[in-house]
Amino acid sequence: MKMGKKKIIIALLAVMMIVATAGCSLIQVDPEKDLQKVVIEIGDEKVLKREFNSYLTYHKMVYELNGQALPEGDELDLLKEDILNTISEIKVLKNKAIETQLEIDSEGLDEEAQTYLDSFIEGLGEEEYSSFLEENYMDADSFKEFFKSYLEDVRYANAAIESFNDDLNENKEEELSKVVLTIGGEEILKDEFYYNLSKMEFDYYVSTGSGLPADQESLEFIYDELLNKISESRIMYQEAVDKGINASQDEIDKEIENLEAYFSTYFDEEALEGFLSEYYLSVDDYNRLLKDEAVRIVYIEKLQKQMETGVTVTSEEISEYYEENKSSYDTSSVSAKHILTESESYAKEMMDSIDDAKGFEEVFEKAQDDENIKEASDLGEFTYNQMVTEFAEAAFALGVGEVSSEPVQSQYGYHIIYVYDKSEADLPTLADKTDEIRQILVAGKVSEEYETVKSAAIEKTDISKEEIKDPFLAYLEELKDEYKVKTYPSRL
Repeated sequence: MKMGKKKIIIALLAVMMIVATAGCSLIQVDPEKDLQKVVIEIGDEKVLKREFNSYLTYHKMVYELNGQALPEGDELDLLKEDILNTISEIKVLKNKAIETQLEIDSEGLDEEAQTYLDSFIEGLGEEEYSSFLEENYMDADSFKEFFKSYLEDVRYANAAIESFNDDLNENKEEELSKVVLTIGGEEILKDEFYYNLSKMEFDYYVSTGSGLPADQESLEFIYDELLNKISESRIMYQEAVDKGINASQDEIDKEIENLEAYFSTYFDEEALEGFLSEYYLSVDDYNRLLKDEAVRIVYIEKLQKQMETGVTVTSEEISEYYEENKSSYDTSSVSAKHILTESESYAKEMMDSIDDAKGFEEVFEKAQDDENIKEASDLGEFTYNQMVTEFAEAAFALGVGEVSSEPVQSQYGYHIIYVYDKSEADLPTLADKTDEIRQILVAGKVSEEYETVKSAAIEKTDISKEEIKDPFLAYLEELKDEYKVKTYPSRL
């Protein structure tokens, strides 16, 4: 979750999906009386279950449009509480917007509401849409009035959010100067935390195409990991300094170029400025923090290089590593098809129909539509290490045109294997791989020593972490306190 601008938006296809169905009650309830229950109090303002029910109906429609069912049991309760909290947050933001005389454009609400409702009707069909409303004690007119009111509330909420962000950006130094970490008496400010968070989130987006997880448990873990990373970097930099390591400005400048090159691949200066603003950072802040990081990286790398001088690797270790990993050096390949089933008896029954390659192909073709078959596919070309051991051993033992004489068991089930091509490659000798293996073993030993030194250094250093709070979420909590918000999930 970015710690910058927040928007409460209508997201027809962005509601979390959990498959289930709702339960029923044996208690007879008067619907009209039930809908008059107060589910949220905001000072003297009361939000009735009728309004909550409209929100829930909206969510039900979205679930249906996505081909999903509502959750049940505890998960349904959690969804309802989430909706209840969302309502209370929109309401307090609206109240703050009105209190501070923020203006919104109220034009087009009717048309916008109708556009969304038309999309529901088109997606669900008129009959099912009407059925949704009737089941939830509404008609088309009342649901439209709710939706117009909802859209207006959201516009007020977004105005309050925009105002909050403007104020925060105007006074961001207060936010950035908060202490988040103390390492051996040295205070680490929140600007460095945001710098590292921006890099982490960008890396995550590049690798996954989405933002960081936004649930509280995940955020707490992410923030703690970031603080640990900052601590380790500072501590090991100091360890390098204490061991007399020095770095030239040329070495540091080269690392600065390496760090700058990463973002510059994706951002021009204007885009970078916009991205950093999501974390309350300016380009100047970014450049300053990047240079500090470059210094620490160079010193730590030189510390690790220094550790290499004390590492020895014997010929016996190299030979042992070669033997243990010999199969990974073999680039020989096999091309094969297989039929996979979970039943050993069914696999043996199929084997009875296979005498040769032609027989395999006939069974293979029938297996495509056999519900007892997990998979019947052409695996193409693969090396030994690309398959699970049992499968690889059996496949590489077969000649071209041969079928396994009995089902081959693996963690996936029972395979019938047919090899239709093989490619033999010369295995590199120990002499061929000696230099490469030595580098691997040296790197492993340096890593072990580095971790040992790091653990000892961390152990002897006083580290104090502060609770990291998202400014906007903290602001929401302040508003809830200011407006004396009470929610009653048990009445839902």
